[in-house]
Amino acid sequence: MTDLLFHAAPAAARDLAGRLNELLGTLPAGEASRLRGMLVVATHERPRMVLTGQYSSGKSTLIKALTDEAAEVVIDSAVATDSVNVFDWNGLVDLVDTPGVQAGLEEHDELAEEALRAADLVLFTVTVDLFDDRLVRHLRHVTEDLRKAPQLLVVITKCRSLVAADGVRSAAVHEALGAFADQVPWVECDAKTYLDGLHENESSRAVRRVEASRIAEVKDTINRIAQERGDLARFRVPLQQVALVAGEALAVLTDDEDEEAALTVLARQRGALTNRRGLLDSALERQGVEFRSACILAAERLADAAESIEDSPSPDWSKLDTASATLNDELNSANDRFIQGVRAVLDSQLADFTSEIREIEASPYAHQLQALDVHADVDAEYVPIDTDVLRRGAPKQRRVPAWAPKTAEHLKKFQQAWGAGDGVKQAAGSSGHQIVYNVGKQIGIKFKPYQAVRWANNIGKVARAGSVVLPVALEVYAVVAEERQEEAAAKEKMRRRNALIGGVLAQCDDITRATLNKVRAELEAEFGAALREIDEVNQAMRDSQAFRSDLQRDICQIQVEAETMLDRLATPGPN
Repeated sequence: MTDLLFHAAPAAARDLAGRLNELLGTLPAGEASRLRGMLVVATHERPRMVLTGQYSSGKSTLIKALTDEAAEVVIDSAVATDSVNVFDWNGLVDLVDTPGVQAGLEEHDELAEEALRAADLVLFTVTVDLFDDRLVRHLRHVTEDLRKAPQLLVVITKCRSLVAADGVRSAAVHEALGAFADQVPWVECDAKTYLDGLHENESSRAVRRVEASRIAEVKDTINRIAQERGDLARFRVPLQQVALVAGEALAVLTDDEDEEAALTVLARQRGALTNRRGLLDSALERQGVEFRSACILAAERLADAAESIEDSPSPDWSKLDTASATLNDELNSANDRFIQGVRAVLDSQLADFTSEIREIEASPYAHQLQALDVHADVDAEYVPIDTDVLRRGAPKQRRVPAWAPKTAEHLKKFQQAWGAGDGVKQAAGSSGHQIVYNVGKQIGIKFKPYQAVRWANNIGKVARAGSVVLPVALEVYAVVAEERQEEAAAKEKMRRRNALIGGVLAQCDDITRATLNKVRAELEAEFGAALREIDEVNQAMRDSQAFRSDLQRDICQIQVEAETMLDRLATPGPN
């Protein structure tokens, strides 16, 4: 795969960029010029490591430490870097210092963005204060929009200025990275401590400072990324530009600002339904496992009691009646806890789901779509694209797209079904309440009581459990003289113990299966109907997009091909 990619990746980048550049020429002149400018990627011989992060996050100090002060970097507590500077690091990597983002200076953000687009490797710096919402958004822009996750290293700087409990920083990085948490490595260091160590006169103290700075770990990780991903990363950059520019071009061709909002809300609704169904299934399975464990323990206690009676000098089998009654009580209690647990899971999960739906309803996209309700009763007409007015910032008349009435109806219905009231218990008309109500009427299967199982000393005796005859055929050896007889006695004891526990578990499993099947049937009825409704609305919107031009389809195909090749470069393996 690697040998193939060394030929296929640059060839694909050249072909896709040429095709896209030609198609961009059909756009309005201003947009064509802007997008073609984005499509140009400056070539560079060595892997390029771009440092990005908030202002005062230690980027410049880190570069100075990595280069052992060879890089002439300006270090200041204010916003020191106001341009893009490239520093040679040991002839292996070009270190690119960028202005800090989110400093309130738009030109700084633009410079950093331009450098990131051309980056082979990205060093994302964050201080020990860790991530705020804006920095998380910037990190996810780098991983998701710019597709730099396979070329990214997160560095927590100034680590010796604040002590953190074990796992805190790791958890923060993983949460910020989201879906890319297992793909992106991270390290922590203190570049100032390293620089202090370089100027320390006493050798042992200098060594301690250098080691404490953990700069060596940063260098090792950067070298590893450069060696393992550097060459292939260079092929990723033009492909990333192609995919990014194709996406920008598709945005230019979208003449309905509500379409993205509607598709986003539908996707969030569908994702919430699917995710919640998975959480429900997992929680219900845990209830079944706990129920089964309780039944096994109860059955084992009865077996222990029976064996204790059997092993006593004067077996009193009447005690087994009490042990059997205890077994029935424990099984019934476990069953009650199981049913209560199932109901509690439904109450809790569906109440949480209602809150989650409310958050979707409160999102800016949902608010944007509220105006659709005003137009829902207007006859929608097919409105084709007029390519002459496809210009950024051009005035647009609000129209009623063909998908608007159906979408507005769905949004209102979904809100009433899943987002009504203050919770499932109060939302008598909600789908969640209906699920809990229906389940409450259907579940509650009871154990059949076990009759007293008498362990006797005669072969062939049986005991009855409900209407089922369980062989117990219990042999008691008054005197076991031979080793073979002892082994046979032990095997018989284990066999009848397993038979007793197996009989209890058979009922337990039947109850669990029947109960959860009824619950899942109710969930499937409501969740399945909601998912089908979302899919129908989604399809209606997709159908309304059929008027999109060949230009859109061709650009979309280029984007798909670029992203497919990027995926291959991210995870190279056998063809």
